[in-house]
Amino acid sequence: MRALALIIWVLLAGGAAAETARVRGGEHRGFTRIVIEAGALSDWRFGRTPDGYEFQADEAVTGFDLSQAFDKIPRSRVSALWRDPDSGRLRLKMPCTCHAIAFEVRPGAVAIDVTPGPAPEGSSFELALDEPPAPTKAVTPQPAYDWLAIRREKPEVPALPVIVAPEATTDPLLDALVRQISRGVAEGIIGIDGLHPMPDPALSSLAEKGGVRISNGEMPGMSVATPAVPSPNLTAGGKPCLADPALDLAAWLTDAPITGQIADSRKALLAEFDRPDQDQVLNAVRLHLAAGLGAEARQLLDLLEEEQPILRSLSYLADLDPPAQNAFAGMESCDTAAALWAVVAQVAAGPADPAIAHLFNNAAVSRSFSALPSGLRRHLGPPLVGFYLSLGDETTARRLRDAILRAPGEAGQEVTLMDAGLQLATGDPARAAALAQEVLEDPGGRAAEAAVLTAETAFAGARVVSPALADQLAALAGEFRGTGQEAAILRAEILAAAMSGDFARAFSLLSASPQTAPDLWLLAAGDAPDDLFLTEALNAAVELPQVRPDTAFAIAERLHRAGFAAEALAWLGPVSAGDDPERRLLAAEAALILRDARGVLWLLAGMTDPAARDLMARAALQLGDAAGAAEILAGVGDEAAVQRAEIRAGRWSDLAVAEVPAWSEAAALTLPSAASAPDEGPLAEGTRLVSEAGAARAAIGSLLAAVESPAP
Repeated sequence: MRALALIIWVLLAGGAAAETARVRGGEHRGFTRIVIEAGALSDWRFGRTPDGYEFQADEAVTGFDLSQAFDKIPRSRVSALWRDPDSGRLRLKMPCTCHAIAFEVRPGAVAIDVTPGPAPEGSSFELALDEPPAPTKAVTPQPAYDWLAIRREKPEVPALPVIVAPEATTDPLLDALVRQISRGVAEGIIGIDGLHPMPDPALSSLAEKGGVRISNGEMPGMSVATPAVPSPNLTAGGKPCLADPALDLAAWLTDAPITGQIADSRKALLAEFDRPDQDQVLNAVRLHLAAGLGAEARQLLDLLEEEQPILRSLSYLADLDPPAQNAFAGMESCDTAAALWAVVAQVAAGPADPAIAHLFNNAAVSRSFSALPSGLRRHLGPPLVGFYLSLGDETTARRLRDAILRAPGEAGQEVTLMDAGLQLATGDPARAAALAQEVLEDPGGRAAEAAVLTAETAFAGARVVSPALADQLAALAGEFRGTGQEAAILRAEILAAAMSGDFARAFSLLSASPQTAPDLWLLAAGDAPDDLFLTEALNAAVELPQVRPDTAFAIAERLHRAGFAAEALAWLGPVSAGDDPERRLLAAEAALILRDARGVLWLLAGMTDPAARDLMARAALQLGDAAGAAEILAGVGDEAAVQRAEIRAGRWSDLAVAEVPAWSEAAALTLPSAASAPDEGPLAEGTRLVSEAGAARAAIGSLLAAVESPAP
């Protein structure tokens, strides 16, 4: 009985020791991860095979559950997973040129990351598991110490061999050290003290401040960070981003009046022997930058013995000037305030480049802009909002606008005009016009922007302005001649003159601003006087300006109504059978006037509406095919038109049975007369003929009376 109990206990113990490891997969950006979980994974190995890798677990792991291995991963990096029946190891087949590393993420869980590309040099996972590990020193193995054999045989002590040390590698030691430290931290055996900043001389302005961070080799897709040691912040090109503490301009100011702060900073610039105090000069530079005084900050930078490329770039960007050496180049994608200043550099450089807009970290730009001092927000905000509007990014533009309006104090005219521009771009011209008019009533130094925006908002809205606006813009055009605002002012003057009814003045200015032609012709097509419109449109038909298709159609339609069919076709441009029906009908009407009947039939082929059929019938009549015209009109339902076509075609039999006044009686005369009766005598036949002749004479008389005589 005791023996039986012992056997049962042994069997139960053996069954409890056996375990099946669960294998799961996960796809990450740039790598594929395989996670193996089991309670008994304290001793495991991972190495290369001819077709991939293999994983050897503890002896207690007798199988692998692969049912969920490929649920979330493709087979591009790992094409197959199976348990080798001979060795019991988990095999990984890899169809790509990839490498893998394995590490313990927590007790009982091992992760295998498969990454494209060659393995890191010296990786221990590139060795086969069945190969013996390389000795750490090239020494001859010594025989075991046997003091009895030595006493019996007393052999001569062999000379020590020459030790040749191979090239040392610390990767296996580093892997083991990090793994053991991680396990100790996870189990609470090891406690980590707070990290302390390193001494100032060891800090780099390009690195995040904090303590020491240990990483376990190259582990793509993993990022470990703490508040004291954040993850690396890199540009799209892999270079380090400037940290937020180095660009915290709001921290460089106090709540005291700015004039007092600047005065105090200048008092402390010089130290003993009238030499610049480097620390005080640096503080003064930062203060001037936070106040938006870029040129003044740049003068102070010249007093520093050590060059400050970041602050020098900020001194240019604070004045919206492009720096010669931009310290923020390529940092548009950073997740720090560097992204904001990189975008400001784009604004200062000139027109927006849509090709790089996808690189902008707009969340970091908005966040960092909101953290700027209020003065800088009002100064940099309008051009930034305009920059994003030119890229079509209304969301970021609105966020920047909101950050400006949240700032305490009066916003100022520049911010009001910026808000008006945003309202105009987002489809609210009425609100934009009200804001622009508010500034125009007391423009100060913003008269040009206010007048231009007033004209643009009117053009986008009701298209009605005072004649005085065009005169005001004309004066501003002379004042700003040769500047970057001249083109916008001249365009606004042309639009204002047209919207106030002075189209002659507007067209006289068009040669100086040809890019305004599409909008001027849009206004002229509907509102210009006939004489002026015909003069300008007929002259322009020789060399057509660039206008929108709907504008060209409106001009062509107006010319056609005025009887200028050839010029209407010139403005309309090439028309094919696949164009809109309206364009085809207008082109067909003009072609019919020009007696291009075949062109009409080609343009209207396949169209069945009454207007098209009427034009096709008229074209058939031009070609002399009255019968064809009658057949075309028969499907329209216009009986009068059908009867006119039948008259032209001479279809008297159809007209004879139709109820057409005068024409039916006359058409019946063309039909064969009834044959005479066999017993009709000569007298009766003569009487009948006389009667028919009288009826024919009466029908012809009625027809002549009903049909109008052609004009002489």
